[in-house]
Amino acid sequence: MDPLKLQRLTEVADNQHRAGMPDVHRSFEQAHLATDNADLTTSRRSFLRRVGTTTVAVGAVAVPLGGMASAAWAQDSAQMDTMGTTAAPSCPSDPVDMSTGDEQLVVFAESVERAAVAAYELALDRKLLTPAAAESSRIFAGHHGDHAEALRCLLGGQLQEPNAELVAALAPQIEGAGNEQQIVELLLAIENGAAATYYAVLGQLTTAVVAGAASTILPVEAQHEVVWSQYLGLPLAEYVPTLQTADGAFAPA
Repeated sequence: MDPLKLQRLTEVADNQHRAGMPDVHRSFEQAHLATDNADLTTSRRSFLRRVGTTTVAVGAVAVPLGGMASAAWAQDSAQMDTMGTTAAPSCPSDPVDMSTGDEQLVVFAESVERAAVAAYELALDRKLLTPAAAESSRIFAGHHGDHAEALRCLLGGQLQEPNAELVAALAPQIEGAGNEQQIVELLLAIENGAAATYYAVLGQLTTAVVAGAASTILPVEAQHEVVWSQYLGLPLAEYVPTLQTADGAFAPA
């Protein structure tokens, strides 16, 4: 792919990310200031409608789960200083009032986001990516870092470690990749799984503000898929399915 085309596609994803994140944080603030607001306690269906016609590809690369995490992934995944990272406000001191089931899903989603950041960092450390692909990777890592921080705010600032099973599955594959294509295929697998995970989670959430956050994050991760799929030259039918499914979603242990 022409590096300029990759840059343009990445900018589209970045603009979508930047447009959505301020709304997510405003909704958290409103939830704390006005928990009896009818607009915030309405059915999650109003949030699901915001997902619209987002298309998500899954299953491009199989990612088995299980095993032990490598030391490189055990560290906290700090946000990367890239144009893809937005300035997030301080988290409320108390978590958003949500059901136990929703809280468990948010904890899991945050761990997936932090694993994605770690995966991108490890991919960049391999020094096999072209400058254009490396810049897109830094930007997408920043997006995942922002998503993780937004989910942390839902939990009142509770920090989650990168998901150990996902880390254990992907770290050896990234470390063993021999060229850029293999690394990008693995990054695509992460985005496939992350987007499918949010799709699956949206069908289970019952708290409106949490569903709103998930429905804002999902399209950005789907856009990452489109960028990497086009970069790999995959046929359109492989990453733009007729109907979205939860196939390939990551699942809590």
